[in-house]
Amino acid sequence: MLPHNRVDQPPTPLTSTWGWRELAITLVIIGIGGAITILGLRTLNEIANWDTSRGFISPPVYLAGMLLYLIIGGAILAVIGPRAGWRDLGLHWPQWLSIALVPPVFIFGMGMMILTNATVTFLIGDFQNPQIESLSGGQPFGSGELFTLWILVGGIVPVVEELFFRGVLHHLLRRYFNGIVTIILGAAIFAVVHFIPQLIPGLFIAGLCLGYLREQSGSIWPGVIFHMLQNTFALLAMALMLATGG
Repeated sequence: MLPHNRVDQPPTPLTSTWGWRELAITLVIIGIGGAITILGLRTLNEIANWDTSRGFISPPVYLAGMLLYLIIGGAILAVIGPRAGWRDLGLHWPQWLSIALVPPVFIFGMGMMILTNATVTFLIGDFQNPQIESLSGGQPFGSGELFTLWILVGGIVPVVEELFFRGVLHHLLRRYFNGIVTIILGAAIFAVVHFIPQLIPGLFIAGLCLGYLREQSGSIWPGVIFHMLQNTFALLAMALMLATGG
């Protein structure tokens, strides 16, 4: 028996001491911090004349991405964390049965994402993932570059995104909707916020899987593991395509 809510259970009572106001403050801090980071690194780039042609492999772009995600995570923990506590944000470690859910959900989710992306390719023609260009500048990764990039894409990004989408946002939506509606709304927001139109259907599928893991476990960590696996496989696929010219 799983330790948390059934997805058809009613919303939780409005008893928490934090809500949309704290989220708005957090987003303002993220926006200001992000703007300062980008402007500061752009200014340094103009002075130092760094090469940014290789996307996130380029040190200034990688550093900007790293700082942005650390700002997001830090703002959540600084503004919402003291009021919410670990349980509201899903930061507590779940029962091991919830961790055991990850492999089957991941296999199902990846299969559905592959089918979804294949359908998108069939409907719109040539399917180009813009993330390949933004991560590498279209050039193959070295082994050291691949590992460095994985630290960000496969490590930091999943933790921070799950903290925001399945920690903060899922909890707030769950106050007003049952589990099924919360999972669907959270998945839709997760997909759209990535701002990559051709990837929205596949990201929506991933969001459904991540929301399901959050709802069933009450924790973000099963979703973090799923997200890490997904990003790792995607990164390795990109590296293989670039190495083979595929």
